[in-house]
Amino acid sequence: MAETARESAMGLGAALPPVQAALDLLLRVERIRPDVVADLLEHPGTGIWAVRVLERLRGGDKIPGEDQGGAPLWMELGYLHCLAAAAALRSGTEGTIRLPVREGGVALPTLGRIRVPAATARDGEVPAHTVATLRILRAGAGPAVLTIGRSRVSLPADPSRASDDWQPVRRTAWGQGKNAPSLVLEDCDPYRDFRARALPSSSVSLSPEQAERWQQLLSEAETLLGARHPRAAELLASALRVLVPLPPEPRFRTASASYNEAVGSAMISLPPDAVELAVTMVHEARHSVLNGLLHQLPLCEEDASGSESPLFYAPWRSDPRPLSGVLHGAYAFAGVTEFWRVERRALSGAAADLAHFEYAVWRTAVGETLVILRSSSGLTEAGRQFVERMAEEVEGRPDEPVPWWPRHLARAEVADLRAIWRARHTLPDPGQVRALTEAWLHGADPRTAPGVRSRLLPDPRAGSPDARGELRRLRLAAPETLLARARAVSDDASRPRALAAADVALLRGEPDRAVSGYVKTLVAYPELPSAWAGLGLALAESGEPAAAQALLCRPEVVRAVHRQAHEWCGRSPDPVEVADWIGRNPAVRDES
Repeated sequence: MAETARESAMGLGAALPPVQAALDLLLRVERIRPDVVADLLEHPGTGIWAVRVLERLRGGDKIPGEDQGGAPLWMELGYLHCLAAAAALRSGTEGTIRLPVREGGVALPTLGRIRVPAATARDGEVPAHTVATLRILRAGAGPAVLTIGRSRVSLPADPSRASDDWQPVRRTAWGQGKNAPSLVLEDCDPYRDFRARALPSSSVSLSPEQAERWQQLLSEAETLLGARHPRAAELLASALRVLVPLPPEPRFRTASASYNEAVGSAMISLPPDAVELAVTMVHEARHSVLNGLLHQLPLCEEDASGSESPLFYAPWRSDPRPLSGVLHGAYAFAGVTEFWRVERRALSGAAADLAHFEYAVWRTAVGETLVILRSSSGLTEAGRQFVERMAEEVEGRPDEPVPWWPRHLARAEVADLRAIWRARHTLPDPGQVRALTEAWLHGADPRTAPGVRSRLLPDPRAGSPDARGELRRLRLAAPETLLARARAVSDDASRPRALAAADVALLRGEPDRAVSGYVKTLVAYPELPSAWAGLGLALAESGEPAAAQALLCRPEVVRAVHRQAHEWCGRSPDPVEVADWIGRNPAVRDES
């Protein structure tokens, strides 16, 4: 890559020297401080940068978003110069290097960001794409100095101290004692967000108030994990080194993500409390562990061959997942399940009810996916050993009872997730649907009616998880806010008001009212997966098991027959009648 990158940078006529200059400085540092260079190579931003630059070079420098304010290639290559400068500063190695300036600043990975004075440019603005020169003296000989135009910025002797021109990385101790590892709250590295096709803004940092809130939650989460989850706390301390803060999301929608080329980094939206932060960090730490392992050892055949694999249902995702995704999720949510298993004993009241619910949902979800993993032929020998060890740990814990109300809602959540997924991503055989519809229209005995097979057909439009899961959690944790939140959710064009009202009725224990609401919704939105699944849940509550089973186990068939009957007859049949008839058809049930 270095040779290609050097040629690309020189060919663009950039103001930076060839990448070989940066490599030479890194090699000088490595001779005296190999630990510093190793740490920078393991820095999550380095992995994100390397993948992004390789994509640009292999794609002929064509990457989506680059014509909307994205960085030119020479500037992206210049991140290597920034890595070299950071290595020299950390090791006290003397040298001079030119660095890219972006959005009024210069990034020094693992250290911080130099703010370039606005007075260096005409009209008080620094050009979007320019360069500066950083002179680094040997250790003890004085501060490093950044020069751009007529301006000079001296870096503080202690890089952890902020100044008008210097924004250090925010570090927090994770654990007790002098040797406790640190966790970086990363808000200044331009390569902190692996999801962005164009670079995220490096000039948008946490406000002092936001940083204080994050530090407070991190401290509380560390205390909680250390006291009640020592194994998880130890794993987290060894697996995570960078936390990238994201803007807050609504309660129970905390966003988080990790990336296999940014091992040790997790992106997390500001959660409402330390408990939510703790469980999210446990989840992402396990992803990071598995990402690191997969760089050394393939666990799925797709990892070894690069070929596509079949897709499967994973309860924590709204889209079908490859086997590696199922494995990742099962391992992460095994940790989440254990977290809630312990938390529900330590909490009381509504918080305990919510913990019971989360434990029951994810215990069931992990159990379901372990069946998928164990029966799959797509695991390597190491993958099978990994799954068996994980299963032994999960199954080695007793099947602990859960109080009735959280257990009831958890069962509804599990059934809801699967039904909506089937309605979104499976397609029943059209010919068999026509035969089944004809049998229903002629009043055939459902016990002798034909069956219908369905095949997986992923719908790329299926995005966020269904809102009903969020409402269930609110019903447990803060029932007084249920109606207001349902109304807020219904402001989304994809969730009609009638559907939100039916959801509220269902969660308030008014199944007949909920049935009416879901049927009303289906009159106007006959394809809506959430309405079909919600109708199944409401019918189960109102004592119509056959219709409920059809809608929760084969919603795609009920919807397809309902659609076909409407096309043939010119009017919409009663969805409850269709579901009840199909639910008494053993041939349809057996195909599920």
